[in-house]
Parts: sequence; structure tokens; C-alpha cells
Amino acid sequence: MKRREILKILFGSLTSFVIPVKAPAEQIFNTTTFINLCNLAISHEYGAIIQYINHAGLINQKKIKNVLLSNMRDEIYHARRITEILIKEGATPTVAMWPPQTGKNLKQLLEEDISGEEAAIRLYQQILDLKESSKYRDDFQFFLNREITHRSRLVELSNAISR
Repeated sequence: MKRREILKILFGSLTSFVIPVKAPAEQIFNTTTFINLCNLAISHEYGAIIQYINHAGLINQKKIKNVLLSNMRDEIYHARRITEILIKEGATPTVAMWPPQTGKNLKQLLEEDISGEEAAIRLYQQILDLKESSKYRDDFQFFLNREITHRSRLVELSNAISR
């Protein structure tokens, strides 16, 4: 299953994905798009962390492994900071994880990583478009810029190898 298909499924059921089934009614009604998208971003970051760990373990090329591990460290920071933001907003951060993706060869692994970064870029752009994100604009702009950098590095690596 491709990330886009998973995103459609998850985004369609986002409320149940980030709000516990037994959540009090007031928690459900006070949930905002900002909170929902932040929780979706955390779940993306968790999935990216696991995916990068897995891919770095599968890859023997030191340069590529170092890029993946560097990206992973950024994703850990993003998840931690978004968790802090949600707590400041009185929300409960999710522990749900976006499903990591993998491939059968190096090119496929990098393509999955690029796809994940592109999804993160779109998500952070959506968050930045929300009025509620203005308090945290610097944080989310930083996350967006790092995801763009990750994508660029991965595209460069992918273009340098053949299938």
C-alpha cells in the first residue's frame, strides 16, 4: 500500500486516530484542526524515525547511512518539539505511528524516504497556513525547512545511483 493510500485512510479517520475512543466529549469538541494536524505530524515523525533506523541498518554505503541518521536525529527533535507545543496548548500528544515503508533495493528505500519527506513538507505547509500556528511559526517554518533539506539530500543520493 502506498503512502498516499494510507494518508487517505488515516486522514479520513483522523479524529479517531488522534483521539482515544473513550475520550470525554469536551475533549472531542475542543479539538482543533491545528491540534489534529500537529498530532498527525508527530505520527509522521515517529514513522520517519523508525523508517530511517531501518533503512540505515539495511544500507552499507557510509555516506547514505550518515544522511539517513542525520535526518533521523532531526525527526526526533521535531517530534519532541511538537509534543511540547501540544502540551502547551493543553492537548494530548499522540503515540500513534505513521506506518514506516521500505523497499527491496537501495533506490526503492530512498524513494520511500523521499515520499515521506514530501508528505511532511505538505503537512507542515498546511500547519503554517493555520491562524492557530502563528505562536509557533518559527518552529514550524524550521521543521518545514529541514524537511525540504532532507528531501534535497535524498533526491541527490537517489539520482547518483542506478536501479
